[in-house]
Amino acid sequence: MLWLYDLPTWLMGLMIVVTFTALSVAGLYATRRFVVTITGPRPGHNEGVDAYIAAAAVFYGIVAGLIAVAAWEQYSNYDDKVTQEAGTIAVLYRDVATYPEPYGTRLKQELRAYTRAVIDGWPLLQHGVVPPKPAALLNTFQGTFYSFDPKNERERIIHTAAIEEFERMIELRRLRLHDKDAGLPEALWAVVIIGGILTVFLTYFLALERFRVHVAMTIVSSILVSLLIFMIAAVDHPFRGGVSIGPDSFQLVYEQLESQGTVK
Repeated sequence: MLWLYDLPTWLMGLMIVVTFTALSVAGLYATRRFVVTITGPRPGHNEGVDAYIAAAAVFYGIVAGLIAVAAWEQYSNYDDKVTQEAGTIAVLYRDVATYPEPYGTRLKQELRAYTRAVIDGWPLLQHGVVPPKPAALLNTFQGTFYSFDPKNERERIIHTAAIEEFERMIELRRLRLHDKDAGLPEALWAVVIIGGILTVFLTYFLALERFRVHVAMTIVSSILVSLLIFMIAAVDHPFRGGVSIGPDSFQLVYEQLESQGTVK
């Protein structure tokens, strides 16, 4: 279902709500006679059904709420990692800016080019594709970076610190690319969807004199459940869809590098 994240957020939400609501109402009509054969003629038995519906709604609300919190925490965690990755570029840029020429100027240019490529390639990442250009530019930077041979103690200290920052940047980059399709486990999604279906299904057993009122209650219940499903889905994949992590941190660093040459 990852194709849903290629749609605008409002359209994705509309599709989830409309589909779930339509299926819920269709289920009400399809099970109407079956329910009557079990419960007998209307009205009646509402007291027992009310208790079951209330218990199921509370249980589903708690479970789905916890899953929603877990999805948001996952989103925030990846957002923090992206910010840290952009921060390592800024620190690394400051380090290589102190290198003797021609290394200093060349490394700064290559690092700016890599940062620009990450920003330009972000739309591909949001579609689950790893952009090839940043990797090529990073390899170029790495070749220049490791070809530098410190001549004195000062240069060795700076180079050692730069190597540590570069390795940290590589680690964070690998985590970002590895987790580009990160999301909740299928088992949790099964709980969310099946639990929502069962919660709406219990409303079919209500005994109401007017069927129109029953339809209206089913519509409202299904909309509430589908909105919760949409909320979880919107933040489930941190790098996909309209509600996703963007290259804002990289853009901020790049603008600083371009405007000032070094980051303050």
